[in-house]
Amino acid sequence: MIHNTPNGSQQQRARTAALRLSGLQGREVEKFARDAAMGIAQELMKHKIPIPTKRFRPDVGHVQIDMILIEEKVTTPEPGMRLQFEVEGNMGVTFNVKLLEFLDNPAAYITDLFKQLGPMRRNVQRMRTHKRTADAAIYRALTQGAANG
Repeated sequence: MIHNTPNGSQQQRARTAALRLSGLQGREVEKFARDAAMGIAQELMKHKIPIPTKRFRPDVGHVQIDMILIEEKVTTPEPGMRLQFEVEGNMGVTFNVKLLEFLDNPAAYITDLFKQLGPMRRNVQRMRTHKRTADAAIYRALTQGAANG
């Protein structure tokens, strides 16, 4: 579960978890998260991955950045960052970055995100092609098939 605007107790639990694991002060955690998200967005813009769109708010270039709280079933809530942008082909991309995992090895985390972007895009394009083919077959069946035969 991801919260955009968590309540006070959830925010406090997330901050406590982050502080314990990273040794940062509360304000430092928020500043670090914002700075890290801006760095990721700038890297995306440098490689010209996001394109202009009205779907997402342009916080850094064409990337929307939100500070979020990530709460999974078996873990305590932890702070995170959501980066949203659009790529060619009218495809929206959302990266939910867990701050504590990002702190462990930022370079490897970002490299892994970028490596996943290409295969995700190919899979979406493949699904869209199959859907168009299926839609065309249904349309032919409705207009030329059993109804007219």
